[in-house]
Amino acid sequence: MATITDVAELAKVSKNTVSRYLNNRGYISQQTRDNIQQAIDFLHYRPNQIARSLYSNKTNIVGLVIPDVTQPFFAKMASLIEDELDKNGYRMILCNTMHSSVKEQKYIDLLIGNKVDGIIIGSHSVDINYKDIDAPIVALDRWLADDIPVVSANHTQGGILAAQAMMERNCKNVVQLVANSKVLSPSSQRHQVFAEQMKANGIRCLTYELKLNQFEFQTYLETADDFFNENPEVDGIFASDLVALAFQKKALERGIQIPQDLFLFGYDGSFIYQTAYPELPTVVQPYKELSETIVHVLVEKMSGKQLSRLSYTLPVKLSKDEQIKSEPNFEPRLLTSFPD
Repeated sequence: MATITDVAELAKVSKNTVSRYLNNRGYISQQTRDNIQQAIDFLHYRPNQIARSLYSNKTNIVGLVIPDVTQPFFAKMASLIEDELDKNGYRMILCNTMHSSVKEQKYIDLLIGNKVDGIIIGSHSVDINYKDIDAPIVALDRWLADDIPVVSANHTQGGILAAQAMMERNCKNVVQLVANSKVLSPSSQRHQVFAEQMKANGIRCLTYELKLNQFEFQTYLETADDFFNENPEVDGIFASDLVALAFQKKALERGIQIPQDLFLFGYDGSFIYQTAYPELPTVVQPYKELSETIVHVLVEKMSGKQLSRLSYTLPVKLSKDEQIKSEPNFEPRLLTSFPD
């Protein structure tokens, strides 16, 4: 394996000059730069990343911690965040916790041990003290601590859009399926405002809480079966896309017509909502903008800059085939502190 000494000898410069070239420090003439690069290419030289990290105190690596990469929302976000990090000169380590706080803690220890420059956390563990992690952190749709910035969609807006869709379909007996309340997430705002809108308009609304870290599609199907057995009169369902599609599958198996007998409205807007027939109307989260914002905020933190705020909310939109007659008037709720 070629060394920096070999490169220096072939380029007829000092090792210090090669080092300055590799770290982009100080003035080096263009001819010297060309000679060094030609030597690197000829020798197939690869810099020692560990040594460079020790020298610069920077690895250019970021960890992304998520609960389940098979979930459409997290799969889409992981892909876009990796691409956005690459544009900013960083590589990404993907940590798929599979709903285990023990596994998440092992991953965090691994990331810190490898001196990553920062961590993006979107996992759903509830018993980890994120304040003790010695690295810049940004949260993806999670409240982790009062000093950790969080980036999320405007779930208040999404809840209002979902509620208005239910009202325009004249639904009278509605259920919403929500994530486990132990997970502190801005996403709970959509369900809060949805329930408020249903009550204000005289619509019966049942809130059904899923189990902690319930992500497998098969468990959604089982939940749907149990629910329809106990609530055959429901005429409207609001849930994340994958949950809503599980309920749609079970409803169709029972001979329930969609959307004539049962109106299902989703939330997330990854490709998955377009895979079923009838296609699921849904609220589409701003995936690209979320990835750009979360990387930007993390880069700012890693560079030591003082952030102007700790909450970043981005507007959602309706899927193209679900047109609400009139846009609701509301003021987006800007979160500024960790909830009580």
